[in-house]
Amino acid sequence: MIQPLRTLHRRAFVSLALVLPAMLIIGLGARRPRPSQGIQAIDVPAPVSLIRESGALWPNHAIQSRFYSRLDRPRDIYVVLRPLQELNEPDLLLYWASSVPQGNALPPDARIVGPYRMNHAFLLPLNLERAGYLVLFSLAHQTVFDTARVETLP
Repeated sequence: MIQPLRTLHRRAFVSLALVLPAMLIIGLGARRPRPSQGIQAIDVPAPVSLIRESGALWPNHAIQSRFYSRLDRPRDIYVVLRPLQELNEPDLLLYWASSVPQGNALPPDARIVGPYRMNHAFLLPLNLERAGYLVLFSLAHQTVFDTARVETLP
């Protein structure tokens, strides 16, 4: 009675000893490659023209901001943020607002631009207003990380 169960268990464990490492190796090979921190390419749609470059927009952190415009769509404005030091704040989101944030709360007119990524080109949701505030908001801490005043864009 016990001998058939022992045989079944032995076969199951031998098959698991072969299948589990094979699944691990296949899973490691199939995963997406991680982007390295040394990538300096900017994903602005080409062809573009640089509108403005500023390193002093953000009062609390050293973040270089570059504003681009596409040649075929000059009304579309892209911003690329490049901090001089890594931003150690979890879950940063970039917002565009026409009014300044009060305290740690987002303004009621704030529109999300996207999750913050270094060297990523963010399309700003500009309508008629061409001036406003870029707001980095920490979703994990529910606080405003930093705010940049953007003067009138062309």
